[in-house]
Amino acid sequence: LTSVLVYTANSQRGSDNEKPASTVYLLFDLIRKDIVGDGEMKEGLRKDFKIFRDFRESNQKHHVKISSYIDFQALGTESMPKKWRDHYWASHPDEKKALIGLLRTLIEEIVYPRAKDFLKKNAVKYKETKFKGNDQMAEVSYTVEYKKESGEIETIPLLFRLSRQQTSWKIIDIFLEDQLWSDMFKNQFNHIITTQSYPVLIEKMKQKLDNVQSGKAF
Repeated sequence: LTSVLVYTANSQRGSDNEKPASTVYLLFDLIRKDIVGDGEMKEGLRKDFKIFRDFRESNQKHHVKISSYIDFQALGTESMPKKWRDHYWASHPDEKKALIGLLRTLIEEIVYPRAKDFLKKNAVKYKETKFKGNDQMAEVSYTVEYKKESGEIETIPLLFRLSRQQTSWKIIDIFLEDQLWSDMFKNQFNHIITTQSYPVLIEKMKQKLDNVQSGKAF
C-alpha cells in the first residue's frame, strides 16, 4: 500500500509556517522522501554490511532537517520524572544535555526508519486541529488505517502535540498506540533509575544506540 496523507489547509490558521499541521505534514514528507526504512535496511544488512552502513549514513544526512520540527528539549524534559530532574539535572545541566542528546539520536536512528515503513504501509488521514492555551499549544489529530500482519485493517488514532515558538510550531509529544511518547519514556526511565541507577540508564541508552547503529538491533 502506498501512503496516503490527506492535508486540509482550510482547517488551519495563519500563514503556512504558522500552521501546526504544516509542521507534521513537512515531517511526514521528509521521512517519506529521504529516509531509508527499516525493511530496506534489514534487507541491506542481510546482503552486505556495507549496504546497511551506507543506508545508515544516508539517513543521518537528513536527521538535522527532520529533527528541526521536533522540540527535543521539551520532549526530553517531560519524559524524565520531576523527582529525577530535580535530583540529577538541577545542579548538573550537562546530565540533562547528555540524556536528551541520546534520546534524540535514538529517535533519529530507530523511529525515523520505522516511520518510513509505517507511512508506506498505512493510510494516515488528517482529522482536525485543536488550539489550546491562548493558541500557544495545538493538538493535530489523524486517523490511521493500520494494516495488521493478519491483513485485517484497524483504525487507530494518531495525535501530535505542538507548541508555538515565535513564527513556527514544533512537535513536543506524540500519542500513538494508546500512549504518549513522554509517558512511555517516563515509565522506562523511572523503572531503570529506581531499580538500578541513573548511570545505568545512560549506559543502557548508549548500548541500545550502538546495537542499532551496528545492525545488532532495529
